[in-house]
Amino acid sequence: MILAVVLLAGRTAPALAETDIDREYKVKAAFLLNFIKFVDGGRFNPHDGADPGADEPNGPIVVAVLGTPPSTEAFAELAGRQVRDRSVVVRQFKGFDELKSEQGKIPELHPDMEQIKKCHVLFLCPAEKPFVRQTLATLRTEGILTVADVPGFLQAGGVINFVIEEKKVRFEVNLAAAARAKLQVRSSLLRLAIKIVEHDEWDRQDGERS
Repeated sequence: MILAVVLLAGRTAPALAETDIDREYKVKAAFLLNFIKFVDGGRFNPHDGADPGADEPNGPIVVAVLGTPPSTEAFAELAGRQVRDRSVVVRQFKGFDELKSEQGKIPELHPDMEQIKKCHVLFLCPAEKPFVRQTLATLRTEGILTVADVPGFLQAGGVINFVIEEKKVRFEVNLAAAARAKLQVRSSLLRLAIKIVEHDEWDRQDGERS
């Protein structure tokens, strides 16, 4: 009951006008912190010595932000917060547009991808919409909780996407993407999602290959 109240408070918080973008993104950052509490598996698995990619149980929870968020203040406030009895670290990575060469060429693979793969959560900023598919293609089986507020994010293979409905911040969940990343989304979180996707583009592509 308490968990539902905490999430519902964030879910019904109003999405404000662009002049109050910091406040809107603080709501989204609060949601993100709660997502971490209700998602298991993947990078959140304790390290047992057998899997070199598994998580260190006493290490920090690393939240990666890809691109420039509409509010840098909101995500900066996550740093140092406690979740799962661990401290949160926020790492900022340049967006693909910022990585253009002098000739205007955008790299196919992010130069910091190996560092991004070591993070627990990846938030893709709205400006990364043109590069969502190429980012998720690299990360879809890496055990990372991918989050964004980009239209079409779930169908492209993202796990959780923010949406604005009736001027409120809400979210939708892709269970197929979660399964590929070996993540388990708890039912208490799923009950608050306004939409749950069970199959996406990657499912269809994998089916065609088989």
